[in-house]
Amino acid sequence: METRQISCPNCAAPLKVPIGEVETLCEYCGSQLRFTPDDKELEVVRTREEMKYRERVAVQKAQLRQKMEQEEMAAWRQTAGKVALAALPAVGDAAGRALFRGAMQRSGGCIGCGCLGLLGAIAAVGAVLLGFVR
Repeated sequence: METRQISCPNCAAPLKVPIGEVETLCEYCGSQLRFTPDDKELEVVRTREEMKYRERVAVQKAQLRQKMEQEEMAAWRQTAGKVALAALPAVGDAAGRALFRGAMQRSGGCIGCGCLGLLGAIAAVGAVLLGFVR
């Protein structure tokens, strides 16, 4: 990291200040020093602030994405529960309860949502209904 040499205005001690910094603490007398950076340093300050802003935006986007995924999963579970309850008369009480528990829990399935159990139950209902039709 590039530095510039300045002297403390209070004790005249030599200080090395990283380019782009606008505040520093004198290690000798403990004075808090503030100074205006030159044009080259202002660009460094702007770049740092822009990077911080981008990091904050990226974190906010990730949080929003996670919240949206959680809301979508909750909506899916609610719909899956309704389907399991609707299938109850066709598959029987025990199978219907198992379907409902599978829909409400995060277990099984391709993404841990319980979809494989529910899809299997729907296939079983279809098979039963096809058996009644024949």
